[in-house]
Amino acid sequence: MLEKLNPGTVTRIEVDGESRFKYLFLAFGVAIRGFRYMRKVVGIDGTFLKGQYWGVLLVATAQDGNGQCYPLAWGIVDSENEDAWTWFLTQLKEVIGDTDELALISDRAPSIKKAISTVF
Repeated sequence: MLEKLNPGTVTRIEVDGESRFKYLFLAFGVAIRGFRYMRKVVGIDGTFLKGQYWGVLLVATAQDGNGQCYPLAWGIVDSENEDAWTWFLTQLKEVIGDTDELALISDRAPSIKKAISTVF
C-alpha cells in the first residue's frame, strides 16, 4: 500500500521459517529521492522498543542543508545484533547506494562495526 501511494517507497519484511516476524525495513520514496541533495554522511543507531511489542527500532538519518535531521530509513528488528544490522544496512545500501563520498556514523557498537565492514 505504501509503495502505491508513495512512489519509490521501499518496504521489506522478513519472516523466520515459521512465518513469524523477524525484520522490517521502510524508506519513503521522497526521502530516497531527496538524499541525492544531502551530504553523504549517514547516522545510524538503534533503540529498544518497550511495551506490548518488544524489539529494536533502527534508524538511518542524514543532514539537510539547514543542518536539520533528514530521516532516510527505519527498521524494526528482533534484537540489535550483527545479523539484524547486516540485514538493515543491506537494505539501506540498495536504497542509497555506495559511493566513495559516503560516510557512516554510529556509536561504534561491535555489531554495527561488523555489519558495516560486511555490507560496505
